[in-house]
Amino acid sequence: MNIFTKIILAGASILVIASCDKRSETVEARILDTQDITNEGCGYLLLLEDSGLVKPAYLPSAYQHHGMKVEVKYRHSGIMDTCDFGAKIYDRASILKIRQVRDR
Repeated sequence: MNIFTKIILAGASILVIASCDKRSETVEARILDTQDITNEGCGYLLLLEDSGLVKPAYLPSAYQHHGMKVEVKYRHSGIMDTCDFGAKIYDRASILKIRQVRDR
């Protein structure tokens, strides 16, 4: 393998590694209980720092408390979810890591 090929492979590897996790992020959020999803609610949503709303695909029961402040790392699924709350269309996300944040 010549030096030119090695440089191309190294550059491509760096680009792949740098772009691997662009769809996941860690933010502080508050849990919103919008009530029963079968009625007029949306189940649980994450109210992000920037006022955005994200619908978790699954929220562990330990975090199913309205108003709880959390730090959450999630990955956008690219799937949109609909319900009868607020904007009505939300990005469904997979929670990768979550922990409660205590008020200081």
